[in-house]
Amino acid sequence: MREESTASTPRRPAPNPWVVLFTVVTMTFMSTLDSSIVNVALPAMQRELGVSATSIQWVSSIYLLTCCAAVLVFGRLGDMFGKVRLFQAGVALFTAGSLLCGLSTSLPALIAARVVQGIGAASATATNMGIVTEAFPSSQRGRALGIVATFVSLGLMCGPTIGGMLVAAFPWESIFLINVPIGVVSFLVGVWTLPKDASGTQRETFDIAGAITVAPAIFLVFYALTSLAESVTTFACVLLAIGVACMVAFVAVERRATYPLVSFDIFRRPGVALNVATMFFCFFAVGGTEFLLPFYLQNACGFSPDIAGLALTAIPIAMAAVGPIAGAASDRIGSSIPCLMGLSIYAVGTFLTGVLPANAALPVIVASMAFMAAGTGMFQSPNNSLVMGAVETSQLGFAGSLVSLVRYLGMSAGVTGGTALLYGRMSAEAGYPVSAYIEGRADLFLSGYSFAFTVFAVLCAIGAVATALQLVRRRM
Repeated sequence: MREESTASTPRRPAPNPWVVLFTVVTMTFMSTLDSSIVNVALPAMQRELGVSATSIQWVSSIYLLTCCAAVLVFGRLGDMFGKVRLFQAGVALFTAGSLLCGLSTSLPALIAARVVQGIGAASATATNMGIVTEAFPSSQRGRALGIVATFVSLGLMCGPTIGGMLVAAFPWESIFLINVPIGVVSFLVGVWTLPKDASGTQRETFDIAGAITVAPAIFLVFYALTSLAESVTTFACVLLAIGVACMVAFVAVERRATYPLVSFDIFRRPGVALNVATMFFCFFAVGGTEFLLPFYLQNACGFSPDIAGLALTAIPIAMAAVGPIAGAASDRIGSSIPCLMGLSIYAVGTFLTGVLPANAALPVIVASMAFMAAGTGMFQSPNNSLVMGAVETSQLGFAGSLVSLVRYLGMSAGVTGGTALLYGRMSAEAGYPVSAYIEGRADLFLSGYSFAFTVFAVLCAIGAVATALQLVRRRM
């Protein structure tokens, strides 16, 4: 137990690490849930707010854009001023943003509230894994981080289901207002259960120049790539060029900074660069497959939305079952082998799911999706443990924010890339531009769907091969 600074300060019991984990994953689940729950309510929002379909998409995209742009900044602030302080501030901001979303009566107000939500989520997710890593001994770290990864996956996959249930029974504001009591309780529980941050003894200064170059760089590149996937415009190309210029400026600034926002030295440590790259490949595939599967189930196979939603629950169930087990295994045998097995299973499962025909039996589809999800569940927690274990305690906030950033970027790029692969292949097969499912042409859709899933599988297979080669080199 940490020594108290003065004798008069009342002693506080050492926090139970599992209670700390429960507090952290509650907020983790809410923040990732809100990145997917809103999509199902967009049609209702569009009708009631009286805006176009293009405009209403900002309600969804601005949240992820804000998280991506801010997460590295909050990771560094957590290392400097305390991860628990930043986590609790994130919970409070996210809860306040949820309340503002629920009270919004216009699109600009709703978008502004989503920005507040995104800032809060970035602050919390940038520091959550650092808190968990500090709370658990190394012998239990993999299992704990596996549970965090499981709740990330559960939040992402349960969003459409929970959102659909709420919108069916209540106004669209309910998808935001439900977060308020949960957030308040989470904050109050955290006040008592989370450990106190160590007294600040560092004299490091915050890298302001790095922050003001990296945030617009990520935001502009992210936005431009999403726009270019829909249509190539001069405006989007200009934004992409500015974003790339900001990124180049950021790298130059960081190399000269005394206390950089991003420590590039971490990528020189054995395996870290590969772990981050394979993590991006994995979440790129996760984002793409989870975006395309509902279209396959409903458009190609003809299942109703409720049956399709029920079938998709196989993914979070498989992840929830495998994630903690893989994390516990990594505590005993190391993380490299579970990562290799997870990527290999995910690559095979993705390929098998991608070649399913339109008349495939529902149990076969569910089994294929569960097998695929078991692979990513097996990969994520050991991979997180490898990245978090590669840094000093003083850099845990940065490492956690890096993991969150790669997850956000990978999934968002996967959605954009999956859409481009699907419709690009469909257009090539049809001989004219295609941007939607064509009734009576399930074969055309399946061609694009299979092509996209094959690309995802190949990327994960490349990651598996690279991981295997690294494992062989270490043992030589």
